Amino acid sequence: MGLKIKVKVPKKDAFRSGPFDIPPYFWGSGFRNRAMKLVGWKPRYGSFPVYTGYSEVRELIGDGTVVELASLSARAKGIVAALFREIRDASETKFPVEVKPLSALVSGPTVVQLQLSSNLERWKQEQHSMGKVLPPKGAGLVQASEKALKAFGAGDWPEALKTNNALFGCGLADCVIGAADAPTMFSNYVTDMVFYYEHGYNYIFPSLEPLLQRGLVDPRAMGTVGGYERRNAAAIGKQYVQSKIALEKQTKTHLSNRSARLSRRMAQIICLSESSLVGMAGEAMARGFDPAAVMSDLVFSSPGTDVVDVGSDLVNSEILNSFLNVTDITDTGIVSEDVLRRVYDSYAATGARMLTQRWHEPVARMCALLYTWHIVNDRHMFFRRAILGWPKARKTPAQPQFEADFDEVFDKDYRMTSFSRPLDPRYACNGEETCDHVRHLLNHNSGKPMLRELWWSLVTGPLEYVKGGQIDEQREYDLTEGLRLRIAEHFSQGMVLEMVWLIGHANHHAWQVNYLFEAAMFGSILDGGTLAGKLDRQEED
Repeated sequence: MGLKIKVKVPKKDAFRSGPFDIPPYFWGSGFRNRAMKLVGWKPRYGSFPVYTGYSEVRELIGDGTVVELASLSARAKGIVAALFREIRDASETKFPVEVKPLSALVSGPTVVQLQLSSNLERWKQEQHSMGKVLPPKGAGLVQASEKALKAFGAGDWPEALKTNNALFGCGLADCVIGAADAPTMFSNYVTDMVFYYEHGYNYIFPSLEPLLQRGLVDPRAMGTVGGYERRNAAAIGKQYVQSKIALEKQTKTHLSNRSARLSRRMAQIICLSESSLVGMAGEAMARGFDPAAVMSDLVFSSPGTDVVDVGSDLVNSEILNSFLNVTDITDTGIVSEDVLRRVYDSYAATGARMLTQRWHEPVARMCALLYTWHIVNDRHMFFRRAILGWPKARKTPAQPQFEADFDEVFDKDYRMTSFSRPLDPRYACNGEETCDHVRHLLNHNSGKPMLRELWWSLVTGPLEYVKGGQIDEQREYDLTEGLRLRIAEHFSQGMVLEMVWLIGHANHHAWQVNYLFEAAMFGSILDGGTLAGKLDRQEED
């Protein structure tokens, strides 16, 4: 397919806190690599850092082999099957789901009934009475504009790969991560389309399944570093996605206001598979990236997605929202403003190192893009969620910015510990709207005004709209499409590293500086409940 790009290497001091040893974008290119591949040699680029911390995921993932990923996926499927079996049994006997003691988690997970606290319920009803109702989640099927498709060279790609949802989701992730070469990058995008089975793409686009199957056995890509592991891991991820979808279909009318009650260990195992992108992790670990850091990143992708869906998942058919699974909520069955805010801070801590220190690593790049994906995917209506929830969001940046590991912010029973430590001063910014770290990048690229325009689309423009408090559908569209086109332009100009750093830092700001994610979280509470008793995806006729 028509994917063509030449990535420009940024100035050595472009990023205030480094790093300066970022692997090449096309790591299988060059005359020497091509010659060596002819004799069966796969290029390697030395060892990557092994980080301190990430203790429990390090124990879980081991060396990050396909066998270990398959074992964790099997455990995740077992946990999910047990949860849905309990729901099915309860629905057949007409007995309400009861809250069980934490000791029950020794033998397996369980399901609880949830409700909003009286204060949050009162606020929701007041807002609804004033017409402030969050519309249902979109289908994510709108095709990207001709300008965007041209910038990516995607005009002749299969239809499923050309939606805003897919192109600016897994497509963009693979485009900023890089690959052995351009054909492999496109093949990687195809294999990552398993993610969109959760959106019903396999029913909407009948050609997707055979396309995906070809991608999973692509002999050229299988011969690259990590290519074999990526495709085998993606196949494992597909099995998890399809098994969960089948269980949801059987019980969808019995899932509203229910949530899984898990231990910390179970939660991390589940979050790994819930990412639906274990193939991406399989490749990264095969290339030599720290397996524990890679798994930690994929675990974060669950709260990184769930944060904008808390209220929607409460009334819709989703029992595995990582915010609503925390024991401080499942122990009482009450979703309160205070507890949600503390859960939010716990997850904000777990993503901070990834977004500021390890932003250049493969799966960290994907997680950074969750911020822009929420905005541009034609599903989440991020700006609407943020403007509706802005009155409840904090208005002062975190001081100091903070970080911690998953097994530090939660105890073994998945209850919050309130622990965090200050983020390393090298990676913490000064908390201004255009902070010192962003100004450093912009000043070192003064001849590239498009970077300044991208930051406006990521942070300044959205904040102006959300703070204004007046819902304007046209302005939301203009902000969203403007961001899409600026991202596409940066990619077409080869400014990949500068772009992914800016997006990652905007993501960090959304968690700990301007609290746009917190605003979107509370805005999701105002979901009108249109999808109650239904699945938020296209279903088979």
